[in-house]
Amino acid sequence: MKKILSFSLILAAFSVAFSGCLKDKGFDNHTYGINDPDTQPPGVGFPLGTGVKPKNDFGLDVSASTQVVSGFVFVNIEAGAVPKSDVHITLVNNTTNAGNTGILDKYNAANGTAILALPPAVWNVATSLTILAGTRNIEVPINVTNTIALNANLQYAIGIRISAVDAGYKIASNLQDLLIVFSVKNQYDGRYTLRGQFYHPSQSPGFDWFTVGVQMHTTGPNSVKMYWPGNGYYHPGLFGGSLNAFGSQEPEYTVDPATKKITVQNAFAGAVTFYTMGLGFNNAGYNSRWEPTEKTMYDCFGYNLSGQNFVLGTSRMWIDTLIRTGPR
Repeated sequence: MKKILSFSLILAAFSVAFSGCLKDKGFDNHTYGINDPDTQPPGVGFPLGTGVKPKNDFGLDVSASTQVVSGFVFVNIEAGAVPKSDVHITLVNNTTNAGNTGILDKYNAANGTAILALPPAVWNVATSLTILAGTRNIEVPINVTNTIALNANLQYAIGIRISAVDAGYKIASNLQDLLIVFSVKNQYDGRYTLRGQFYHPSQSPGFDWFTVGVQMHTTGPNSVKMYWPGNGYYHPGLFGGSLNAFGSQEPEYTVDPATKKITVQNAFAGAVTFYTMGLGFNNAGYNSRWEPTEKTMYDCFGYNLSGQNFVLGTSRMWIDTLIRTGPR
């Protein structure tokens, strides 16, 4: 019998809020920004710049419509006092450069990654910014105009640099660059309510029903992998009355774009357990499919089946109704 993993509930909350009165503790503590702001000219910088966060992550939908990405291109006054006159800032695209000197070039070299540059034709951002007198910061959105041609198996990035500033301000060198890495989410990616039924001859012999929130994470243009928040890439089920999951099993759901039929496979690296699409507990037939109007997945799969037939006392089988509740 497969080993059952035991989990404890982990709740984590993380929030980053930017406001017109943003207080930059890292700057105030001299952790980053101007080395000695009390004796040097005041400066400007990205609070999420590479000196603070080597990269910032964001998921894009596959869409021909413009997606507005907010909360990243945020320029801050790195000084104790607000400016008495307007401060004008110039931004440039510095994602890649000849000689591998761009922001993404440096990140790939340092981390052994092969993230691609987001094509300039599909995104834009304002390049001339003004922090008004008496204020401390300004934010502008990134507009991503079309992601249809992007590969959901790859990551893309943009690197933005503060190239100039006036009014006697200087650019904080470690907050000068901003790197944003995008993954591409397909239409099945998102948060779901899983209403499931599970059979295991010893752990769940009563064909136990359960309801739990899960996420589906893009793994390809038409495939997603189930993620159980707080636990990992597992498919939960009711084991002896408690939610639990099998180790070394990571169900990946692939939708045929023409027929909407769903197949489920175990995407765990080094997997020794492989799934077969099932015919239901009564072997009367089951239509594993994606319903676009309902945004719902219906599927039946398992292992130790006889062909596609469920065998009482031998098989392990899940029947899912996965109802999409929104993006993640």
